[in-house]
Amino acid sequence: MKQEENNEIPRAIIFDTTLRDGEQSSGFHMLPEEKLQIAKQLSKLGVDIIEAGFAISSPGDFESINQIAKEVGTPDGPIICSLARAVEEDVEAAAKAIEPAHKKRIHTFIATSQIHIEGKFKKTKEWVIEQAVKAIKKAKTYVDDVQFSCEDFGRTDKDYTVEVVTEAINAGATTINLPDTVGWLTPSECYEKVKYVIEKIREKGLDAIFSVHNHNDFGMGTATSIEAFKAGARQIECTINGIGERAGNTSMEEIVAILKERNIGKTNINTQLIGESSKLLSKITKIYPQPNKAIVGKNAFAHEAGIHQHGVQQEKKTYETMNPEDYGVKSIITFGPRSGRNALKSKFESLNINLTEDQFQTASTNFINKSDKLKEVDDADIISSINNSEIPIHHEFISYHPIHNNGNYEVEVKIKTQDGEKSETSSGNGQVDAGIKAIKKLIQKNIELQDFKVSSESPGSDSKGITKITISKNSWKVVGKSQDNDVVTSSFKAFIDAINRINFIENYFKN
Repeated sequence: MKQEENNEIPRAIIFDTTLRDGEQSSGFHMLPEEKLQIAKQLSKLGVDIIEAGFAISSPGDFESINQIAKEVGTPDGPIICSLARAVEEDVEAAAKAIEPAHKKRIHTFIATSQIHIEGKFKKTKEWVIEQAVKAIKKAKTYVDDVQFSCEDFGRTDKDYTVEVVTEAINAGATTINLPDTVGWLTPSECYEKVKYVIEKIREKGLDAIFSVHNHNDFGMGTATSIEAFKAGARQIECTINGIGERAGNTSMEEIVAILKERNIGKTNINTQLIGESSKLLSKITKIYPQPNKAIVGKNAFAHEAGIHQHGVQQEKKTYETMNPEDYGVKSIITFGPRSGRNALKSKFESLNINLTEDQFQTASTNFINKSDKLKEVDDADIISSINNSEIPIHHEFISYHPIHNNGNYEVEVKIKTQDGEKSETSSGNGQVDAGIKAIKKLIQKNIELQDFKVSSESPGSDSKGITKITISKNSWKVVGKSQDNDVVTSSFKAFIDAINRINFIENYFKN
């Protein structure tokens, strides 16, 4: 029965696999102490089940799962789960790893699609069922809570799926996962296929909690998971920021937001901690969501076009379908050549700059012309549009010299100012940190470094390092940029560029 036909809103069980499927994906490997940190955040967030890893895969993963089971698997904490292939040794390793947890689950799986049975196993359908039943019965000797997955359900014959699931439930599986492992199904196909399996199983007088774990290969992970939920699945497997194999998994923040905002389902998730959780994972992995990522991307609630800016200033719901604060993120107005006059006027007011109508008309025209030539606009650019002035170079980088002092990092930085050349030495956590501390001493400004990003111009080792640094002072925020063959030099130049921009704003208000 489709969700809209029900009067009561069902609850979705959130099964988080950030530490298993997410962590095993390319570029997202986490160290044991980092996994523990994420596990504690997931518990705080309110997930029902943490799939802490794949115990047999490595000694490190085993130890990490075991530590999470001890410290996070408390009586009032989430269920702690380990993955295991339908192999006796895997099940034994999973059981040992999760043993300290108060609530524990073994998740065993085997591929059920013909592609896997013939191409990977070189076996028969009957052999797959035998392996599944053996693994489930083995797992039941350790725990009551056993989950079984039909890997590649998306491409598995639906009647064969019913046959496998029937035997899995009879063997003792309490949760049945129907994963679209390669993101193959369209939303309507997923709805029909999940519904078919659930109905056929219940016609046999059997039941379990049905789950989905859908990948995002065609960008449909969230959509297919929602349709599966409408079809009767009650557990959704997902990850923070949608990380996972290949194109990723169903995104937790997207699933939780849709369930909540559209009154499709309830969860135990404290949505106000979603932004915090996303940032923590990004900080640990050093990989941030793309700017246009739903809910947690930096542009998810950013408005730059004039029509949109005017709309949200009058009524936020015109262009914000949900309250960003409910998800621990913020709505922001950004500026560019398509920005509106009303938003620009409000920005000047927020900077405590009062302009006459004629002054504003001039500033508005100057701003449009200026921003048309810029990739990104900050507060210094906005203020410079008042008189169409250039941002002067008050401080200029000259050189830096690293000093090795008993294994500690010390850097001497030399800059040129309006009073002549100056140099300063400081220590820090690496050359860049030490050099920036030296520059702060030289310039003596009370500023806050908010963001620091370094990228390369091209893949080669001779590529230029491109640095973008965001700093703030009072309510002002500026972005300094630079590129250089030496990444350290690029970093210092970008930092000084940002300081010059802050200096420009300070002088504007002084004058």
